[in-house]
Amino acid sequence: MHEHKAPWQCVFAKEEKSLCKPGDRPSDDSEYFEILCLCVLQAGLSWKAVRENWEKIKKGFYSFNIEKLCKANASELVRRPGVYNNRRKIEAIIANARVFQKLKEKYGSFSNFLETLKSQKDKEAINEIKKLFKHIGDYSAEYFLHSVGFWK
Repeated sequence: MHEHKAPWQCVFAKEEKSLCKPGDRPSDDSEYFEILCLCVLQAGLSWKAVRENWEKIKKGFYSFNIEKLCKANASELVRRPGVYNNRRKIEAIIANARVFQKLKEKYGSFSNFLETLKSQKDKEAINEIKKLFKHIGDYSAEYFLHSVGFWK
């Protein structure tokens, strides 16, 4: 295995975690949100399928534009090219956009919100992400935090 950084080259679950270096911190809230959506969408799918279709997926979800997704509904999104026909994931992305928007408003940015988790133990930070966002479990929450450089 070669050393790499999350998220795109990461096969976090299939190799020694020591070989997988934390990702770089996103430069803005939209990048954080895109990685969160990646975690939701990738669950249960092959990384290869997600990687190969990411640009189509991204386009189907309005480039993960938080404001547009806050106003979207699942019936509308499921008809868009590039959107997987998984209503639970679609509804989760819409709900997560709304939570994400509220966190941005409360803390000034999602990055500022994550800083409030730094004082917590790793498991507590993972649990907080799981509690806030839909369709995010233990692994997805850990992967998300790993991908956005939370533990750097």
